[in-house]
Amino acid sequence: MNTERILVVDDEPDICGLVSDILTDEGYRVNAAETAASARQQITQSEYDLVLLDIWMPDEDGITLLKDWKDNKVLQCPVVMMSGHGTVETAVEATRLGAYAFVEKPPTTAKLIQTIRKALGSRNKQDDINTLVRNVNKNFVTPVGESAVMKKLFEICERCAQVNTNLFVSGEEGSGRYTIARYIHELGERAGKPFVMVSSEQFDMARADESTWSKLKTELIDSVKLARGGTIFFENADQINQVVQKRLVDLLQQLSAVQVFKRFNVKVAASITTEAPSILSDLQTTLSMTRISVPPLRSHSEDIPELVNLIIDNLCASDNYDYRKCSIAAQNAFLHYQWPRNITELKAIIQELLVTGGSEEITVDDVKQALPSKSSEVENKSTIVESLLDMPLREAREAFEKQYLLRQLKRVDGSVSKLAELVGMERTHLYRKLRSLGIGSKDSS
Repeated sequence: MNTERILVVDDEPDICGLVSDILTDEGYRVNAAETAASARQQITQSEYDLVLLDIWMPDEDGITLLKDWKDNKVLQCPVVMMSGHGTVETAVEATRLGAYAFVEKPPTTAKLIQTIRKALGSRNKQDDINTLVRNVNKNFVTPVGESAVMKKLFEICERCAQVNTNLFVSGEEGSGRYTIARYIHELGERAGKPFVMVSSEQFDMARADESTWSKLKTELIDSVKLARGGTIFFENADQINQVVQKRLVDLLQQLSAVQVFKRFNVKVAASITTEAPSILSDLQTTLSMTRISVPPLRSHSEDIPELVNLIIDNLCASDNYDYRKCSIAAQNAFLHYQWPRNITELKAIIQELLVTGGSEEITVDDVKQALPSKSSEVENKSTIVESLLDMPLREAREAFEKQYLLRQLKRVDGSVSKLAELVGMERTHLYRKLRSLGIGSKDSS
């Protein structure tokens, strides 16, 4: 049986009685208050583990009551707001004041119980969240480079860190867009504050499902609250489905209009991997974002030796790899590779060399064996083309489509939603095409 005590504050007797009965049936100890004055009295007389608070009451509204409790530090437990006609601005203000969540009136039993359980567990989770934020900040690796290209980028980063501008960080996959956004965060007054990342994957299921989208809106506001004084970073914003992109931009516009980012003192940053004129233009207009371009690794290859040594040091220090020094000849071999997947690919190659190598030094032969062979790639492509030319047109087209989609599927790590965006196909049609060609998401591995 639950031992938590809950106070229900609502001026409507029917709602107050309904909610109290539901929670009592769940085993909670429940008290009710139909006025703000009664709620104030009960809070001073007893300790509660949670308060359900109506926003609109005739004698005093719930927002004012919540603010008074927080200002005077008379209430330490989670508060869940209830409202039949709340607005985004009201929700944001309540969240800023410390409200945990919202439920609509009249609440469904399932939604109410789920929210109560999460709110009651939020105290313990908050310590975990704070620890996570500290660990993220602690594990940050400062970007390096002495090339003219990187020096210019670092100068831009320093200027961005001194002003309160939102950021759009563009560049190829694996080029270090996240690292640059974090670097700017750590350079200025936000250093040590939360850096909260929102992945594009979180929006995959929010296309037509209103309940899922509603949940995401609440989680987004919670993320802004968590990032108080710091930065919220939208990873790969261009890979979000275009329909959802529009809804996300509309939501961010609403939050910006009621100054939610200003109230929580949060900088907004986003990364894109391609030229995405729609979301780029919309977000730049909505949030007044400054564009920063991160160069591909091949444009500053003279920085590779420093990067190699940094990656080796970090892997050995954080992941317990055995140390292997990289010879000058091996570093030179790294310099002559084009690195289509940029720093991400460089790190993967070094990890492989640290694991598979037997000697204390990474040699040029080790590197040559680890790097993809250009000649073999050309030969393979030539063989594929020759085989296609010998097939009937229909079979050749199907064979090409299968090889093409398999390669693109690997580029997006098996995500069909990202694949649809990359190849420009409607998702339902793409699913049918993949099935007809015998391709599953497991084929991306």
